[in-house]
Amino acid sequence: MRTRLALRSAEKPATKAGQIRALWPEIEAAIHRGQSIRSIHKWLEEDAGIRLGITSLTSYISRIRRREATAARRSEATIGQSIHPVIERTQSLQPPRGSLALHDSNQPGQTKRDDPLMQAMNALSKPRLDIRRIHNDGDPEGSNLI
Repeated sequence: MRTRLALRSAEKPATKAGQIRALWPEIEAAIHRGQSIRSIHKWLEEDAGIRLGITSLTSYISRIRRREATAARRSEATIGQSIHPVIERTQSLQPPRGSLALHDSNQPGQTKRDDPLMQAMNALSKPRLDIRRIHNDGDPEGSNLI
């Protein structure tokens, strides 16, 4: 069973996507060395016997890169989940970022203008724009005859 599986793993993949994935380390290295997609396409046709269009090749490359990026994000997320309890414990010892403790006069460099929460509170405390006030409630001279 294992010997048959080992022989099968050495075979050329049946699909073009599988063939590109099998050669991905070499393709990626060629891209990093500065080779153009056109030259890699020519190399694939001549040396590897893979016939496909340049747009198909770029599509396969972008799919592989997206798959690798997704896998990297997932692995970072699983690593981050194991680290979060430690980070949360250390952060719980510090005051929250938007708290008033950051605005003490004992801490230089921090002002109320630097705090986004304080800016939002100031913006929300201002009266709202009232269209009737702009148009003077329909009376341009402000005489309000009624």
